[in-house]
Amino acid sequence: MNVKFANHLNCLHHREKRVRLALDELHVLSGNECIEGLLICDQCNFRYPIIEGVPILVKDFVSYVSSRGATYGSWLLACKTLQMKNFLKDFAYRLNPELVSNDRYEQDGHWFAPYKWTQYDSTFDDPFLKLLKRDIKPTELYDRIIGRMPLRNEGLALDLGCSMGYTTLQLSHKYSYAIGIDLSYSSIKEARKRMSQANIRNSEFCVADSIDLPFDALKFDLILALNLLELVDPNKLLSSIHRLLKPHAEAVFADPYDYNREPRQMLELDGKTFRTLLCDSGFEIFEKSRKAESFIPWILKIANRAYLFYFADVIRASKVSKHR
Repeated sequence: MNVKFANHLNCLHHREKRVRLALDELHVLSGNECIEGLLICDQCNFRYPIIEGVPILVKDFVSYVSSRGATYGSWLLACKTLQMKNFLKDFAYRLNPELVSNDRYEQDGHWFAPYKWTQYDSTFDDPFLKLLKRDIKPTELYDRIIGRMPLRNEGLALDLGCSMGYTTLQLSHKYSYAIGIDLSYSSIKEARKRMSQANIRNSEFCVADSIDLPFDALKFDLILALNLLELVDPNKLLSSIHRLLKPHAEAVFADPYDYNREPRQMLELDGKTFRTLLCDSGFEIFEKSRKAESFIPWILKIANRAYLFYFADVIRASKVSKHR
């Protein structure tokens, strides 16, 4: 994590007021890259760890670790400082071994490799891609969304559920600064690796929940929310996005409305009902998105001989009502 990124981060336990986190640097490279550290709230003394350069900003760290047993073990082995090892060991005594699991979006989890293939590892000699009548890149959904955005010399963009950062890094070429968040530690670690390889300096990533974010209200000029509706409560998601956007700023949504991959949500939406919900939540849909649903290809390779081929619906909207 770039040490300056701490200037963007607030404690999650003080939602109604801004309480900026202080950075305790335990292991730093090149003067500004914090590899291990703690982000500390001066008011409640809650500490958020930075592990292998990845800041983890979740309200319930015990629950987060419980669903990532293998990842937690790798953290303990990779610790570079005694302070971080002791911090992590303290949580080991709070874990219930019977409840420890491995999240499907972490390294070696069921969904890690499919997203990595879609964003970075696919090639046109792939057997399925060669069958298609026209060349369709698995990244076509992302490329279309970002490619149609105008270049802005200023502005701050946020990519919710950014996975391994493909769209976040594209946004960094359009906006002065782009932030990507995801609950998968492994995905954020991969995103930061790609950022470093591309030598991109105006972007950063952190582990965080899209409906409980550590940022100021009215902060962002653009927020992306791609393929999230099956994973979160859509009302809470829209409320979070509305709170973070500046007045009249833009939000972009894309989703295939597939509720078969994850545990069923209480509210299942389609193109029509999601547009209605957007309008009821303080957004105005752009005319082109309002007139008709879109069908943009999005492909995931889930095994050597198995693929998911979706048509995602893309909706552009702006925040029109007052801060909620």
